[in-house]
Amino acid sequence: MSDRSDLPPSRKNPFSPMAVARITDFDADPDAVDVAITTDATRQALAHLTSYLDAPPARGGRDRTGTVVAVLGDYGTGKTHLAVRLVRHARQVLADPTHALYLDATAESFIELYRRFMQKLGREGVRAQVSEYYADIVADSLQSSGLTSDMLEWLGSRQLEPQEVVERLGLMESALLRKVQDTLREVTNDKDFGTALTLLLRPGFEHSVWSWLLGGAPDQVLVERGIDTPIDTEVAALEAMGVFALLFGGRQRRFVLAVDELDKIFSADSRPQARTMAAFQTLLQVFAKAGACLVLCGLPDFKSVLPAAVRQRIPYTVVMSGLSQGEVREFVELAQEQVFGSRQLAPFTVDTTRYLRDLARGNARNVIRLCHRVFRMADDLSRTPGHEFAVTEDMVRQAARDLFGSLSSDDVDGVVRRLLDANGLDYLHRHLLGTVEDSLADFWVTFPEHTTGCAVLITRSLLENGDLGAVRRRISAVREAEPDAELILLVNGVVADGVAIQLRELLGREPLVYVDRTFADDFKSLVSASRRPPGDADPLSALRWRMDQLAKQQSSIYGFIEHLAEHMDGVRASSDRQLGAIQRQLGALAGGPPGRAAEAAASRLPGEVERLFRDAVDALEDLTQVDVMFEEAFDHAPTTTQEAVHRRLRTPEFTQAAAQAEFMRKAVQAFRAAVSQWYQAPEDGDAQDRLEELCGIYDGIVEFLPLFLLDPLFKLPPWSARAGGLVAEVGQGSRRARVHEALRNLSPRVRRAVFRSSPA
Repeated sequence: MSDRSDLPPSRKNPFSPMAVARITDFDADPDAVDVAITTDATRQALAHLTSYLDAPPARGGRDRTGTVVAVLGDYGTGKTHLAVRLVRHARQVLADPTHALYLDATAESFIELYRRFMQKLGREGVRAQVSEYYADIVADSLQSSGLTSDMLEWLGSRQLEPQEVVERLGLMESALLRKVQDTLREVTNDKDFGTALTLLLRPGFEHSVWSWLLGGAPDQVLVERGIDTPIDTEVAALEAMGVFALLFGGRQRRFVLAVDELDKIFSADSRPQARTMAAFQTLLQVFAKAGACLVLCGLPDFKSVLPAAVRQRIPYTVVMSGLSQGEVREFVELAQEQVFGSRQLAPFTVDTTRYLRDLARGNARNVIRLCHRVFRMADDLSRTPGHEFAVTEDMVRQAARDLFGSLSSDDVDGVVRRLLDANGLDYLHRHLLGTVEDSLADFWVTFPEHTTGCAVLITRSLLENGDLGAVRRRISAVREAEPDAELILLVNGVVADGVAIQLRELLGREPLVYVDRTFADDFKSLVSASRRPPGDADPLSALRWRMDQLAKQQSSIYGFIEHLAEHMDGVRASSDRQLGAIQRQLGALAGGPPGRAAEAAASRLPGEVERLFRDAVDALEDLTQVDVMFEEAFDHAPTTTQEAVHRRLRTPEFTQAAAQAEFMRKAVQAFRAAVSQWYQAPEDGDAQDRLEELCGIYDGIVEFLPLFLLDPLFKLPPWSARAGGLVAEVGQGSRRARVHEALRNLSPRVRRAVFRSSPA
């Protein structure tokens, strides 16, 4: 065996294998520098920040105006890197670097985000900020007394702390601290915070105040001073963050806070309650008023779930995009310069960087990971005699297959199978559609209302024309065997730009690339589009298809309710009788007498609680008026009335929206019946927990019944007003407002009404 000790040592790889921004080095290594190229998004964000940092002080002693910037981008596009860069730039400019902070919202709640925010500020940091206000007040007192200017100079330069000056000169500390408290109350617009922050200046109170600021229950020393409410709700946490924006951003100071990964709090799957959203809107207003700069980073859908009133408080939006070919080359050169001391493109070439960028689709994280992998491959190969140190396109393709073939074939099969099962679809796995092997579909999805189906073909990464040839043969064979079939091409990996263009022409749409975050929704949408009835189908068939869809949706809701009931049964074995009542009431959704239990229990609910339920039911009944329509149709109605009924029933949008409204009405009635049962149960220490469980069940149900699905009903005039089209059209907005007002956040409003109606 040959001794390989004569081979050159491995080169240091200048590219990160993880490709994530460093966010923990602010305090440990403030001079640390990441490889950074200036993209268009970076230039925009830095321009907004620089404009804020360079703005002159406001006239008349008022605080300067603050700003809010949203940074949006998909995974790996560099949002975190940009947020870190903005904070680092602010720290270099600000007189006090601690006035620029980075936070990531990994806790999925504003309560934990606020606590981490306070830990970043630190007790001494908050105390130092309060001490600045104390120093100003002591300085004003010295000036009015005509005492030595030396003291003023020492106080201004902080050679002396205000407490030392007060002690040396024998000033009246209690009077000065009262002025501090009054000032802080005015600055923060909050009596409790004005009192608590002033106590930080007095020995012996630091622990109690800091514990309360971190969300703990107030100690007795705070309760005696009127502070009796902990900061332990999302609304309170947001209000508290606003207080500290005022504290740190006031006095003509500048304060920069970057909050990353906000999509973990704001997303379509976990929309905050209305009160929390209102508090977040107030926070944006407070930051602007305080003269502070707030940078909000997240996935693109983070901003889309915000109400219009909140979005209007975000004046600037920066959208991250993929790196260009020139930017990838610049990154490669800068990364190697930082490690090797000279700026160079080799072992890459212009062609290999362009190909690398295309396969990564410009995604910064994927570009860096590819660079790390191919650099290592080139270095390993160069240590073999006869091979030079160079990155080739073959290496780039191999690295892309290794890195971006995200799942094994069995895993992808399992994901698709679970999605098809969850949606109640009939399918065959590994089904041969024709006589040739290429006509084999990984999944053949069939629909009862169609004579054909949808073929799902799964393939690995498509990086070159050779890969495309095999896929083209499969598509042709499937279409020859089933000419009318829909076809979904699922790529478990990446698709090169050139191949994607050819596939678009071949399929009539983009191939579906597996991305864990969006795959379930994308795949479901494509399959749903495949099973729509043909345009020439008769109205009865279309209606039958729509009703079948609604039946399956209803079945899914029943399954969800049953799962919740079983889970609660196991968790709270001691509450079998109460949980049994809940399950019986929810069982009314599965075909029991409509609303009978709820109607019987109506008289047993307190007035405010009953009003909430009645408003919700009435709003839904008035919206559909299905009972009125059918009663009128059978009451010796003229031909015109019969035709009007038929027109509505021939409209799929109406039938689906009406069924949606009916599901909502039954859910509200079942919720009302369950609350009535809760009132009848013997009172004990678990009563509040049981009420929370009921509200949670209702919230879980209505997640499947979004209000936007009722929109077709708002566009139609109510049945009783169908002759007055103009009047009905004008009333669209008011009818929508009435329904939304009655149904939005119903469970928290019921919970508050129950507590107000129960003296215990």
